[in-house]
Amino acid sequence: MAVSMRSTSVPRWRSDYSAVDDLAAGALVTFYVLVSDGSVGARVLRELSERVAPVPTRTLAVENVDGSGFDDLLSEARIGWRFVVAGSERTVGAVRSHLISAGALPAEIAAVISDGDTGVRDVYCAHCHTTSPNVPVTVGGQTPCTGCSEELTVYYHFSRRHSAYLGYRADAEELP
Repeated sequence: MAVSMRSTSVPRWRSDYSAVDDLAAGALVTFYVLVSDGSVGARVLRELSERVAPVPTRTLAVENVDGSGFDDLLSEARIGWRFVVAGSERTVGAVRSHLISAGALPAEIAAVISDGDTGVRDVYCAHCHTTSPNVPVTVGGQTPCTGCSEELTVYYHFSRRHSAYLGYRADAEELP
């Protein structure tokens, strides 16, 4: 399958801190929230904190977007807040999706991926609407759906709403 990477929705996450610098450029930032998962070390958090100083900052460790005080923090959010999300691709996608559904703008969120491409993805089935979590598959590869057990091709489309890659039946183009 020949796909132009320029025309896909596969995230182009950054593993450097330039996303954080871009977040503050030309904006009045009143507060930073550093959201991270267990894959982010203390050194990375310290570097991120130094990068956003002297603006007030709160650090929040998130293993799961639901719970963990994340929604309480979002209820306090005001204009001028910026969010720096650091961690695995899976966590960053989920937190970013949750932030946007809570009303944050994409321009208010910086993403820093700590683990590169580990090959573990969430795959959203276009047929049964189930998200299969933590699937060890490459984009363009195939994996069974945990909902309908169909063999899915993982497409070059990342749904920011579902925080998952699109999967469709591998034989969908061959069906009558």
